[in-house]
Amino acid sequence: MHEMQGVLLCSGGGTRMPALTHDVQKCLLPIVGVPMFLYPLSSLLRAGITDIKIFVREVIQPILEKEVKKSKLLEKYPANLDYITVSQEDYGTADLLKNHQSKITRDALIVSCDFISDASLIPLVDFFRATNSTLVALIADTCVNAPAPGSKSKKPRASDVMGIVESTGQLVFLCGDDDFDAPILMENTLKTFPSIRLTSKYNDCHVYAVRHKALAQLSRSKHISSFKADFIPHLIEKQFESDSEVKCFAYRLPHENGYVTAHANTIGAYFEVNKAIQKSFARLMEYRGNGKTFNHKVDKISSHESRIEESAQVGKESIIKRSVILDNCRVGEKTKVKESIIARGVAIGNGASVTNSIVCEGAEIGENADITNCIVAKDQKVPAKSKLQNEVVDGVDDGWTDD
Repeated sequence: MHEMQGVLLCSGGGTRMPALTHDVQKCLLPIVGVPMFLYPLSSLLRAGITDIKIFVREVIQPILEKEVKKSKLLEKYPANLDYITVSQEDYGTADLLKNHQSKITRDALIVSCDFISDASLIPLVDFFRATNSTLVALIADTCVNAPAPGSKSKKPRASDVMGIVESTGQLVFLCGDDDFDAPILMENTLKTFPSIRLTSKYNDCHVYAVRHKALAQLSRSKHISSFKADFIPHLIEKQFESDSEVKCFAYRLPHENGYVTAHANTIGAYFEVNKAIQKSFARLMEYRGNGKTFNHKVDKISSHESRIEESAQVGKESIIKRSVILDNCRVGEKTKVKESIIARGVAIGNGASVTNSIVCEGAEIGENADITNCIVAKDQKVPAKSKLQNEVVDGVDDGWTDD
C-alpha cells in the first residue's frame, strides 16, 4: 500500500462534545485510557500505509509525538509521520487540504481522529484500486452508538442519509446529519437514477480514499470549505456531467471485518465505544498490557467485561461491570460501577453507586452517593448521599444537550 499517503485529521475542536472537550483536545480524549487519535493511526499503519500526514494544532503536537513514541506502534509498523501544524481553529477539512496541498503528493487515505475500529482498511483500499474510483467512502451499518449520559433522550441522534446504487455500490447522494434541515436537491441524481432509494441505515465513518487528481483541483474551488458537506457532494455531482471520469463509491464494511467500529464524534458514540472496544483493546494497544485482575475469593471484588488499570485501587466487596477505570483512581469498599467510564484520578467513596455515567478526571463521588446516567465534569465534587439522574455536573447552571 506504499503508493498511498495517509492523512490523519487531529485538529478538530470537538464542538459536539463540550462537556468532555472543554479542557481536552478531542484527539486526546482517552478511549480505554489511550488517546483517541492512536486508534485511527493504528488503522492506517495496519493497512500498510508508511507515509502519514497528521494535521494537528501546534500547541498539542509535542503531546501527540510523545504518545506515539509511548505506544510503540512505529516499532511494529515502521512509517514516516509528518506533523502539519494548524493555527486557525475554523478551518474546514477541505481548507486544510487546500492550504497544505504541496504535502499531499499521491492518492490519499483520509481518516478522522474519531474513527475507532479494529477492522482492517485493506479491503477498502483494494476496492478503491479495483474500481478505479475518484472517491470511496467507508460506511457501516453497525457503528457503535448510544444515548449520551446526562440526557433524558432514549435514542441516539439520527445518522446520514445516502443514495447508493445497490448493484455497484456507486454513491449518488450523501447528506450529513448536520444538513438535515436544508432542502434536499437531487435533480441530476433522479435524471440518471429515477428510482434511487435514500437510506439512513449506514453511518459515514469519515474514512475516505481519494485520488490525488481530485484533491489537486481543490485549490480551484474557492467555495469548498468542508470535505463532507462541500467537496464530496461536488464530486458526486461531477459524476453526472457528460464524459465525466469521476466515480464515487461507498464501501460497506463487512460484519465479519472486525468486532467494533465507531465514529466517536458525539458523547453517546464516545461513551459506548469505550466499552465495546475492550474486546480488541489488548490486540490493538499491546503496550498497555492486560490491566488489573482480582481474586474474588480473597478480595470479594467482582469484575466483569471491564478494564481496570494497574494503578487503580478498588475496595473490597465492590462490583464493576462493563466499565473502564483509569489510572490512579480510588474506588471505595462496597461500591458499584456499572456501564461507566471513570477517568484518571477519580475518587469514589465507600458504598457509592455509579451507573451508565462518565466521571471525568479528578472528580470526587461522595460516600453512598448514587449517580445514574450522568456526566460529572473534571474536578467536580458530588456530595455524600447525593442522588443524581440524567444530569451534567459541571458547575454551570445552563442545560446541555448532545447535538
